[in-house]
Amino acid sequence: MKVSLSRPVKVNNFLTTLNITPIANRNLKKLEARAGEAIKKISTASSNKAATEK
Repeated sequence: MKVSLSRPVKVNNFLTTLNITPIANRNLKKLEARAGEAIKKISTASSNKAATEK
């Protein structure tokens, strides 16, 4: 499963609106990968819990 924050341009436009320095595309990809791993771990734990409760 791949999780995307959206296009890098949209993310950087949003950050600029908040007066935050834009993030390089390479760093955004690293953050996406970390978030994807966390989401996968949580969803697996949730699925396992639901399976044992039935």
